[in-house]
Amino acid sequence: MSNYLKSKKKYLDKQAVLKYTVPDYTVSYKEVCRNLLKVSKKLQKLLPDPSIGPEERIERLARVVPHSMLISDHHKTARSKLNYITDRLNQLVPDKNKSNEEKIDILVNTLHKMVPGKEKKIFLKLEKLKDRRTSDIGR
Repeated sequence: MSNYLKSKKKYLDKQAVLKYTVPDYTVSYKEVCRNLLKVSKKLQKLLPDPSIGPEERIERLARVVPHSMLISDHHKTARSKLNYITDRLNQLVPDKNKSNEEKIDILVNTLHKMVPGKEKKIFLKLEKLKDRRTSDIGR
């Protein structure tokens, strides 16, 4: 083990890394969103690759803990990400003559029709719409 890792042993303790912690559900939704935004911004500043999200950024940072496990759901190639997005868009907007960008525009325009109003931020309109779809996890 390198001197650096020995000096940081208290931060890299295998048992501490592997210990399961129960999420704190007493924190308000607004506080959770604020904390997620702060962490996401910090990770994006450190790892500015626009093709990855906060989960993949933390997986890349996790490389400094050699005995941690790579969570492969957050470690995808650009090709696999694009393939997933293309497949999902083809399910949602089954028009072979439209590009991915055009299909996204169709979904956004549908959202504007479903949630009319002056609000321009898509995520706020989606929150108003709520998610009433069936789920692959049984909800």
